[in-house]
Amino acid sequence: MDIASWLGKDNKLGMDIWEKKYKYDGETFNEWLERVSGGDQELKEMIANKEFIFAGRILSNRGLYKLGRKITYSNCYVIAPPEDNLESIFDTAKKLARTYSYGGGCGVDISKLRPKGSEVNNSAKYTTGSISFMELYNLTTDIIGQKGRRGALMISIDVNHPDVSEFISIKSDLNKIQKANISVRVDANFMKAVVEGLQFVTEFLVEDTGEVISKEIDARKLFKELARQNWKFAEPGVLFWDRISKWNLLSEDEEFEYAGTNPCAEEPLPAGGSCLLGSLILPTFVEGKEFDFDRLANAVQKSVKALNDVLDEGLPLHPLEDQRESVRDWRQIGLGILGVGDLLIKLGMKYGSPESLEFCDNIAKVIIDNALKASALLAKESGAYPKYKADKVLKSEFLLENASIETLQLIEEYGLRNSQLLTIAPTGSIGTMLETSTGIEPNFAFSYVRKTESLHGEDVFYKVFIPIAKKYMEENEIDDEDDLPEYFVTAQNLNPYDRIKMQGIWQKRIDASISSTINLVNKVSVEEVEKLYLEAWKNGLKGMTIYRAGCDREGILTVTPKAEEKIEELKLPAMPRGELKPIAPDTIYYPTTMRIGCGKLKVMIGYSPSERAIQDLYVIRSGVGGCEKNIQAVAIYMSGILRLGGNLFMLEKAIAGVSGCTSFAVARSKNQEISKGNTCPSAILNILKNFEKEMGLDAHEKAIQKIDEEERKEIESSEREADYVTRCPECGEIIDVTGGCYTCRSCGFSKCE
Repeated sequence: MDIASWLGKDNKLGMDIWEKKYKYDGETFNEWLERVSGGDQELKEMIANKEFIFAGRILSNRGLYKLGRKITYSNCYVIAPPEDNLESIFDTAKKLARTYSYGGGCGVDISKLRPKGSEVNNSAKYTTGSISFMELYNLTTDIIGQKGRRGALMISIDVNHPDVSEFISIKSDLNKIQKANISVRVDANFMKAVVEGLQFVTEFLVEDTGEVISKEIDARKLFKELARQNWKFAEPGVLFWDRISKWNLLSEDEEFEYAGTNPCAEEPLPAGGSCLLGSLILPTFVEGKEFDFDRLANAVQKSVKALNDVLDEGLPLHPLEDQRESVRDWRQIGLGILGVGDLLIKLGMKYGSPESLEFCDNIAKVIIDNALKASALLAKESGAYPKYKADKVLKSEFLLENASIETLQLIEEYGLRNSQLLTIAPTGSIGTMLETSTGIEPNFAFSYVRKTESLHGEDVFYKVFIPIAKKYMEENEIDDEDDLPEYFVTAQNLNPYDRIKMQGIWQKRIDASISSTINLVNKVSVEEVEKLYLEAWKNGLKGMTIYRAGCDREGILTVTPKAEEKIEELKLPAMPRGELKPIAPDTIYYPTTMRIGCGKLKVMIGYSPSERAIQDLYVIRSGVGGCEKNIQAVAIYMSGILRLGGNLFMLEKAIAGVSGCTSFAVARSKNQEISKGNTCPSAILNILKNFEKEMGLDAHEKAIQKIDEEERKEIESSEREADYVTRCPECGEIIDVTGGCYTCRSCGFSKCE
């Protein structure tokens, strides 16, 4: 087998990802498979058959220690929270730097640091507060490289800390804390105060001075501000800490305490804790229209063994001694899943429907029971993890809810080899490489536009469909993805409450957590964000963040490093008469379906946020019949007029004398739904006018005035109806946002896998 036959000969992006991220120094696919599997034949077959795959750190790094490379197998760590003194604060920065240098992402909680204004026994007299040290950790993350990437960091704070309000709003300054995700740890007392509209007291005892800092806050007001910040800046996320602390195998063990979570929040961990990740590829277990539960159970047990083998092999490779000690004592692994979106499509189930929720719950039961069983059998062979306490673990509500009688008997007899077993990570790069939906997310979209440059130096655009949609469309002779059945759900058309229900179902069977991002369209309100967070809490989620398309934080994620310098340059010079204006580098293409008298076509509208204007348009294809080439030519000429300095008023005048097309009249006489207009040019023009109206861009000068006015007043709710897309900072194409992970299906870029 070679890489082309494993990933598919047409999967060029997948092969690029494998080459750039996971292959080492010219090795062949079979050599890579041998290295990654550690010579385990059963594991090698599982990976080759796409039943299971390790996370990126293991795929990249396993076995390289033999070549003298200092690289960890763990994706993520939680650094011991800094104590309330300068030595510990700066020691934490040192630990972050060392961990990043080995390739690990980190989480750190700052709840132990005294609030702003507290007394200190040094020349400063008063501290700048816990929040001020976030900049130190952010800087550390920024300057330590990881094979062309930067370290990943999660900073969290307890809602009971008096600095929580400042923490919530810190990312409203787009120049601050750009290299870290942030989340607030909320508890049941706070959430009940929110629901009941009560006051809530935050309090901090400064141990070395005895000073008590307390603030009374309006819980509902603080919660609204958290939702508003998330609506506007995509952060902070929320960690439901009671659920994290109580729904796991160690909930009754007083010695154990979670210290924070990893950057994407799927792994709550103790101080110094780390986790090895791997995922079951669920669509592989579908045979015909049936799901093979027995084969899944077998794969789970083999996967748990594989992760334990990697844990033992990688134990000496952790950057810090306290990390090696924590892994030795608690032996956390993180077996997860990917492909839930594709799985449900294969079986004809609509994501979030009662049928899909029940089906996924049945899968999750099989996974957790067999994971527990496998860990117990490994404990029989090699002993339980060193900190195992039978009297505590056997009282765990999570265990009693999820283990079968047979499995409980095995645990009673042998104990468990691992204190933590299941998680669901974003799987962004891996899912993209395998052309499979990621984690428990639905597909972000079923198609995307890729751009190539022809021999004549012109941009050529073509549409790429993801395999599951392409296969269905070919088999059923469908030309337009709009005609796919309703169970072809994407993140764009998914009801967010259904997404929360799905996560709640999986969380019942997951002892760690789930990396979760709810993607929302631009027009949702702050109040809707509040409702979604409340719904997440009620459904037993351990954490969640929300990403609203077109939010202010989007510019940080999508603009190339020198884009800010280019923006002003593009605005100022007057364009010489007769010269085509270059298309702005941050141009986003919005697909629009246009129904004409003789079929359908796609109009792609290129819009630049920095220029606040339409830059370009083109037609990808037309419906059956009609004058396709003429329509494409019309779009090219219209685009040319705009790039020569024209506007929609000029376009309207240019086509004013064109008489109506017979096909439009005939279609309307048959009560067919067609676009506004009586010719293809007028229909395209009306689409452009409507687009400008939706974007608040009736004219260029008015648009600038309108947007500047909105920025000054900080209007919370946008009237724009168009859905925004995020652009890749590497290639500029559309980027998926799933589970706290940004992944480009065009070039393979990923952030926070």
